[in-house]
Amino acid sequence: MIEGDWSYFIPVKLPVEWEYKGEPGIHPEIHGITGRNVVLLIEKRFTRIENIFARLLRAPKVVRRPMHYTQSMLWELMNGDRNFKEICEIMASLYHEEVSPVEDRMKSYLEVFVRLNVATVLKHREEE
Repeated sequence: MIEGDWSYFIPVKLPVEWEYKGEPGIHPEIHGITGRNVVLLIEKRFTRIENIFARLLRAPKVVRRPMHYTQSMLWELMNGDRNFKEICEIMASLYHEEVSPVEDRMKSYLEVFVRLNVATVLKHREEE
């Protein structure tokens, strides 16, 4: 995916439907961060034939993809204001050994989000 130092890259959620599930869990004292589990709502895209079968079988039109609580926390922290380094520091302070090594774990989570087309990683603009 992205080569080099990730420290100042900024992970950002793309416009996608999602919702909270369950009770609040462990979370930092940051406004808007709840610690609740996140469920992504991904709309299915059918071919013409698949669409016929989906109607006949009454298949759901939306895939509900629940996230692990550490992925959910990363999702909440990706608001475009925090860089990768700051997010890793917050995650390490909350989950310690569970996310160790934190940089590698967060990179793999972000790569999954990018492959699902629900997030992107922006390069930090150099100050001129």
